[in-house]
Amino acid sequence: MAKLSELLDDDVWAFSNCRVDAPGRPVAEVDWFFYNARHGTLMVSEWKGFPQRVVCAADTGAKWELEGGLMVANPVEQVSRQLDAVRSALRISILPEHFPGFDPVQLRLMQSVYSPQVDERTVIERIRWGRVYGSLPDLATVLSAATSPAPLILPDGGTRLGLAAALCALFRTSLPADVKAKLQGSKQSENASRAQRISAIHRQIAALHEELADLMLAGAPLDDHSARHPAAPTLAPAPAPAKAATPPAATAQAPGLTEQQRMQAHLDRTFKGVNGSKDAAAKALERAWRSVLNDPHLHGDTGISVSMFGAVGAPLVKQHHGSLPKVLGMQLRKWCVLQARAVGMNPLDVPGQPSNIRVR
Repeated sequence: MAKLSELLDDDVWAFSNCRVDAPGRPVAEVDWFFYNARHGTLMVSEWKGFPQRVVCAADTGAKWELEGGLMVANPVEQVSRQLDAVRSALRISILPEHFPGFDPVQLRLMQSVYSPQVDERTVIERIRWGRVYGSLPDLATVLSAATSPAPLILPDGGTRLGLAAALCALFRTSLPADVKAKLQGSKQSENASRAQRISAIHRQIAALHEELADLMLAGAPLDDHSARHPAAPTLAPAPAPAKAATPPAATAQAPGLTEQQRMQAHLDRTFKGVNGSKDAAAKALERAWRSVLNDPHLHGDTGISVSMFGAVGAPLVKQHHGSLPKVLGMQLRKWCVLQARAVGMNPLDVPGQPSNIRVR
């Protein structure tokens, strides 16, 4: 029979034999924790071996029945307790650092029980939370294809290697050398592509300036207004971060920018020598967020993206202050809502977009 590792693709991370410490809870022994980095889904899974075939798998509140009439402890209840500990630990140790714009209340984890003694004859009662599997291919299919209404996906600028190392530390497991090398190679390739794109944009800017200079020398007819304010050329958007591609003062007004580049421009203008002081960093974030609130180009059909603001702002404070919640004294979304109310706006939730708000 194929091993589980042979059935999963590279986007599904598997952590086995985990120990999870969460405040106010006993140490949880977790058989498997899975994270699908592409879909942003998470699962806690309990693996059970029984001496006889499972006749009936019941929901919480009842024992499981094995062939021969033996009744055993319900593993669904066990994995439910583990899931509570894992959820608490993720909210405290992982979300603030690696997913600063994600609302912890929206964190969703799947749960499952796998047992090779479950077969096609096993009666599986309706289980409210989670699934029971007797086949590794079935479990692997769910891990690879399942989606979430609130996916936990790394924001732009986040590194998979950093997240993998943090999860290994949280679950007291090791990071294999081959996995580390693969994640490092992926990041190096991403950085190389970004550097090439930024370099290409610089060359485009230089070529456009040269063309404008030639037009001026050739006596191209310009009225007084256009001579004083030449039209900014529309450039192809650069991948984030785009600070090296276009000066912050120009990006705020350029019409061809992506939402992320506009967000980057608002933050760039406020972070000038302020990272030595936590209070100064908090004030800079306040000024940046209020300028975002006043930017109509960032008020799309799905509102303003708090997660995007967090993804752009997190690297600016990380070196000196650790995370945005530490600087702000609360979760980012709550702080953004309070700031909007402070200037007389009415922030509203956006259906289907838990990290966005709409203001009016």
